[in-house]
Amino acid sequence: MGSTPIDAIDATLARKLDAELVAEGAKPSTRRNVLIVLRSILGYAHEAKLLAARPELPALPRVGRTVLETMSASDLEKVLAVANAHHRLAFMLAAYAGLRAGEVRGLRWSDVDLSRKRLVVRQSICHGVVATPKSGHERIVPLAAPLLDALLKIEAAGGGAVTKKRERLVARNADGAPWKEFGLRLAFRRACERAGVKAWRFHDLRHLFVTSLFRAGVAANVAQALAGHRELATTQRYAHTVEADLFDAVARLGRRAG
Repeated sequence: MGSTPIDAIDATLARKLDAELVAEGAKPSTRRNVLIVLRSILGYAHEAKLLAARPELPALPRVGRTVLETMSASDLEKVLAVANAHHRLAFMLAAYAGLRAGEVRGLRWSDVDLSRKRLVVRQSICHGVVATPKSGHERIVPLAAPLLDALLKIEAAGGGAVTKKRERLVARNADGAPWKEFGLRLAFRRACERAGVKAWRFHDLRHLFVTSLFRAGVAANVAQALAGHRELATTQRYAHTVEADLFDAVARLGRRAG
């Protein structure tokens, strides 16, 4: 908006801004995010009594639902096979427990209960800042057999909760240091290259976790709780991916019968 006074911002200027974004080739989601920020600024200005009233702005651009493409279990096995022990544990926390990158970085041994075969997601570390998980709530995640086995081996080797400080981070890089912001992404990308699979994102491991829950017949609200999604609608996006699997399975039966 340049030097435009905040009390001069109205629907006309908001439409002009949106038109400029369209001309620059911005996606609807990007345009929507920019306009949401503008709305927030005006809202805060009104709360601070810098504006007598909030201006009426045009409706936000509609953003259609995108189709999720999820990593396969086969690709996961290939990646885990080429990863070193430190990288493998971080990848498994995302793939078998659904932890976000920040939650992987923030998981402590005090959050892991091997006797009860579960972990509790209590914090996230992003850009070195410790915060609550994205949902704002703690959540319990039972340990899947492969992840439990990996953690028990670390415990047996003296690297876990018994011989180390309880606040010690579970996932560390090959140097034994905490993972930095982009370390997990880079390590996973390189592992995908070595495994000869598609260049998946680290977050795709979490996608695989949720999709696998639906494939196992888990109810949407249970999957939501395990994934720590704030909105059920976010979780249900993965159900549509699984529905595509069902159609594919029936199509295969038809081809076999023919």
